[in-house]
Amino acid sequence: MSHKILILNGSPSGDKGNCAVFIGNLFKFFEKNVELEVVHLNRTSYGPALRKKIAAASAIVFVTGTYWDSWGSPMQKLLEQMTELEATPAILGKPCAVFVLMHSVGGKSVLSRLQGVLSTMGFLIPPMSGMVYSLVSDIALKGKSSHAKDFWHIDDAELIIDNLVKACDLQVNWTTWPVDKSDPKRKWLKF
Repeated sequence: MSHKILILNGSPSGDKGNCAVFIGNLFKFFEKNVELEVVHLNRTSYGPALRKKIAAASAIVFVTGTYWDSWGSPMQKLLEQMTELEATPAILGKPCAVFVLMHSVGGKSVLSRLQGVLSTMGFLIPPMSGMVYSLVSDIALKGKSSHAKDFWHIDDAELIIDNLVKACDLQVNWTTWPVDKSDPKRKWLKF
């Protein structure tokens, strides 16, 4: 069975930054029968076309850098705008993976928080489906160290992709809480 995997680049640098380079490296971990599409959120507006891609995908890979202890602003904007998809068939139980890049600190918090947001929206978080890759790790792994196995390595993405693709074959009749879809942007605070 062929799967469609949508890769969402949440970096403000889009196709010009480290996240784009990282995404390019991910392609080698996918089987040939997997259809891949990359969307750079810094230049793609959320609307019917992106909603259709999200709904049609078998799984979604979220990639972002770390910006002041959070994910990139294009990723934040997407999360705010796609609130309408919460608990809908477009994402309910859809497997996702998360890759976070960082210079030195903060990435693990970003990874955990982003996976929490995605799970609450309705995405499925498979086991071992996220990692942080840092400049510090990249530098450290170029040297020889007995501690090398304690760092996430770029090739660890292979097992994350493997778990993601396996999760695409799960068939579960998920139960969801009721979500008010009338107007998620309406004002509720009145004095």
